[in-house]
Amino acid sequence: MINVAILAYDGCWGMGVFSATDFFRIVTLLEQHLGVAQSYTVRVLSVDGADIRLASGHLIRPDAALNDTDNCNLIVIPPLEGIRLAQGFEPDPQTLQWLAARKRQGARVLAMTTGVCYVAAAGLAKGNLLATHWAFTRQLKKRYPQHDFVAHQSFMHSEGIWSSGSLGGGFDALLEMLAQDLGDHFAQLCATHLLVSAPERLSPILPGHRNHQDQAIFKVQDWIEAHHAEAVSLAQMAREAGLTERTLKRRFQLATRLSPNVYLQKVRIDKAKKLLLSSGMSVKSIAYEVGYENVSFFVRLFKTQVGQTPGEWRDYGL
Repeated sequence: MINVAILAYDGCWGMGVFSATDFFRIVTLLEQHLGVAQSYTVRVLSVDGADIRLASGHLIRPDAALNDTDNCNLIVIPPLEGIRLAQGFEPDPQTLQWLAARKRQGARVLAMTTGVCYVAAAGLAKGNLLATHWAFTRQLKKRYPQHDFVAHQSFMHSEGIWSSGSLGGGFDALLEMLAQDLGDHFAQLCATHLLVSAPERLSPILPGHRNHQDQAIFKVQDWIEAHHAEAVSLAQMAREAGLTERTLKRRFQLATRLSPNVYLQKVRIDKAKKLLLSSGMSVKSIAYEVGYENVSFFVRLFKTQVGQTPGEWRDYGL
């Protein structure tokens, strides 16, 4: 059983707390539907187990105190109301000690947007990139100069610490961890049930390819994900980045460890995975939908990348 601890503290945003609890509720419901054992237990914790007043002013009652939960495999830190950060908010020292101890024991950590202040204050992830809300990168850098903060719509990951720049990025990070724990097929199935967007518009589950600081390449990645169904050329990508084709290929490979065209293929296959699970569309229609006119080529590419044909993927585990 994987134990998830969601850290609640005065001034945190309730949507961060409940997006995580609801995410794992969806996971449990899918496991029940598939007839498999439950994989996660989830508890909301506060430093002393007392009620927490959220940023909205509402009270929530945690399940336990921090010291009642030593065995954590994943810790989720919801975002802090930004105005409190500007007013000099300092994370509770007892919470920081607990967080650092759990991380040394091997727990994964997800810090949602401004919740990353807990990671920095605990002295974790020094020298690594940390994603946060775009409005607070400078403020956090000034307060924690040993850390590098970047505005990022999705998430960053390094050494067991995930950080997100948006609520949607928090879902992206949880989906990546779910893929690590229960496999890509289950993570894609969960993504199609999140109801935060149409399945084909969800961010791709492509672990590790956005952990960089090249803003031009971020822009190209966003553009590819928005225009993957079109006849995309390297020249178009280069124009979007404001780079020559040669420079684009070099910087894209350096930042993502993939060529631009392979990244495009992976995005298209990821979108196809979601459509196969969430729709009754034929394989031919899905091939056209994600940008391939040659259905045979699409099927061969899908099998090469996934290890199954589109039909086998759709039926796997169901």
